[in-house]
Amino acid sequence: MTMKRSVAFGLAWFSLSFCLGISAARAQSHAAAPAADPLSNINRLPADLEQTVQVFSTNVEGKGFAVARGYWTLWGIEDCKYPIQTLGYCYGNNPTAPYALAVVPPWKDEYVDQRFHHILNEPRRNMSATYRLDPAEALVIIAQLPPQARYFGIQTNVFTREIAFNANDRINQELVQANFDPLLRDILFGGSPDPSRRMLVASIGNSTNNVVIKNQTGQTPWNRPAYFVITSDTELATEMTNALEDAGAPEADIFIEPVSPDLVKLGLDHSADDFITYIRYSLPVDQAAGEQWRRSLPLAILRVRDMSSRKYDNALPIPIYTQRTANYDETKLAKDLGRLEDAVRVSWGQPEATIVPFFSAYKYLDLIGQHCLGYPDPTRGPMDCLGDSQDADYQISGSTQIDNGEVIAVVGALSTETGNATYTSLSVNWFPELVGVKNIDDVELDGTAASFSGALHHKSKLFYVYYVARDCTGLTHCVEVSRQLVPKGGTIKFIQRNYINPGSTNGPDPNEILNPVLIVLNGQNRPSIQ
Repeated sequence: MTMKRSVAFGLAWFSLSFCLGISAARAQSHAAAPAADPLSNINRLPADLEQTVQVFSTNVEGKGFAVARGYWTLWGIEDCKYPIQTLGYCYGNNPTAPYALAVVPPWKDEYVDQRFHHILNEPRRNMSATYRLDPAEALVIIAQLPPQARYFGIQTNVFTREIAFNANDRINQELVQANFDPLLRDILFGGSPDPSRRMLVASIGNSTNNVVIKNQTGQTPWNRPAYFVITSDTELATEMTNALEDAGAPEADIFIEPVSPDLVKLGLDHSADDFITYIRYSLPVDQAAGEQWRRSLPLAILRVRDMSSRKYDNALPIPIYTQRTANYDETKLAKDLGRLEDAVRVSWGQPEATIVPFFSAYKYLDLIGQHCLGYPDPTRGPMDCLGDSQDADYQISGSTQIDNGEVIAVVGALSTETGNATYTSLSVNWFPELVGVKNIDDVELDGTAASFSGALHHKSKLFYVYYVARDCTGLTHCVEVSRQLVPKGGTIKFIQRNYINPGSTNGPDPNEILNPVLIVLNGQNRPSIQ
């Protein structure tokens, strides 16, 4: 049982009308039915969880905390138009698995920059997808977890920071010296709509994913309640945990995400960091049930802030990223990957077709959120970490085009078959707009190298061969990319994501992952069967 803590506050409870403009009389009616809260109609929770929201809110308001409720919305490819208009590019969305994005009301004394209003989406009035975090604040999420899927994870990122470009950043210097792709380099070290701030989109620690939830609760992580507290202080975390328990939440179902003040800049003024919180949910076992969860998003998010003069100085420590492991060293398959590349080119009668390599973003770009924030090495960053997650290993291809009849063969090891991933996706991305336009998951990749088994020393199921073109006529295992998705003359890049190494809580060790390759083929001369 969690120890209860009693704290004297210098201010009486602060009603919900603080931010939402709801009448004081209505906000003080603690016995009101859940339907009295208009935001409960945006994301409909099961009745018992909505009651938990109401009881929790009443309890913490009675202890001097202000409570302001936000909402959740899907964020997908159709929302990329907003950051493209505002920033010039999107964020590498998953085109078949939209994220769930938290949207919250600002505090009355919180700095709000209208230049960021459409930086992610078009929020409701007096709401924003980005927020600053007061040292006396916690975000509390009360959730009905989705139906079973390959992956679920919830995470907070530092979105932007008031800081100047650092030309001496090690990665920047290495990319300049290597004459690295300027399209990607401009994104990694780009600014924001506020010239004094840099884009970061950087993780601050490990995400809370379905494996973490199962390990802590000892139960299935699907179709059940869970509670998440995002805060910077140990005492605040305890206060929120106790209040959730008083409202009926089991202690084992409560998860704390530390936002350490030793890593981030807290506060509500212009100079403070701003944040985003979002959920990734991919490949539900029952597609219809998963889509129903996405449509309803049975999630509540509350901003809870101590309005007294109490100081919170028991900072949560900077999280330590969980060490990555792998179940199989895929580099042992490198020779076979070379044989597969040759076999594909020969089958097309194009033995000299150009090969474009992928690289490990984790290794080559040091795509690790805390590093992008300048921790522990203050000479690193600021760098856009592209929404990094310790749950996945990322490989990124070089650039190519498909406007002159090219057919792109993507050839790689399939980590769901080698035992290094529970979920693998291969996405086609429009650059430099950084829009994910097509996605091929491991179910579609599985078995696609079977026709080349005679060239391989290992089982063909350990590999995949998939084609991308404007026109897939005569090709199996092929996806078409229309000019509506990537305009004529547009550049494309591929990103491979390997989520959660089985037996661990995070993505596989990139040192034991075999990077795929692209083969640029002349689509005017196609083999009869592929």
